[in-house]
Amino acid sequence: MEIANRPGWWNPRWGWKTWLMAALMVFPTLGFAVWVLMEAGGESPIDPATQALAELNAGGPVIAISGTEHTSYHSPGPLPTATEPRADGRDTLVWFTSPSCARCDDMLFVHGVLAEARDQLVFIEKSADRDTADERYGVTDVPAFVLLDATGKELGRFGFAADEAVFRLELARLVARPE
Repeated sequence: MEIANRPGWWNPRWGWKTWLMAALMVFPTLGFAVWVLMEAGGESPIDPATQALAELNAGGPVIAISGTEHTSYHSPGPLPTATEPRADGRDTLVWFTSPSCARCDDMLFVHGVLAEARDQLVFIEKSADRDTADERYGVTDVPAFVLLDATGKELGRFGFAADEAVFRLELARLVARPE
């Protein structure tokens, strides 16, 4: 058994045309891989303060789901229904998001705004890719806010709010419904 004469992974007898063809196949592949890594951009960070605020607003634990555009602070608990209404009688504002929703990440201020209304309103963030509640309420685009009464009946909804002032106006319009 003669090891010295066994060819390695490369063949020294290849001509320049063969090397050129190999290079023309390898370099575009490497270039594509570099482009994918640059475009992916990694994952959005999980903010412990926002997670703690989301847990207080939801009245229970939340799961931080980091994505390419947004970290969803998903509440895994059930939403109120006619058969299992909220015992305290409060309305629930549900924010439907997704870890791939860049517009959702622009709206992280909602956790702070809704902390101010915690005694009147329960605020829950639901990641549409982890829950089917969006299908139950016909939500087809995120971000979406749906206000539910204590029995799970939809009272109103709105979508993206460009800033905190617009969000406060939409929220006030939604909760100021005639009784």
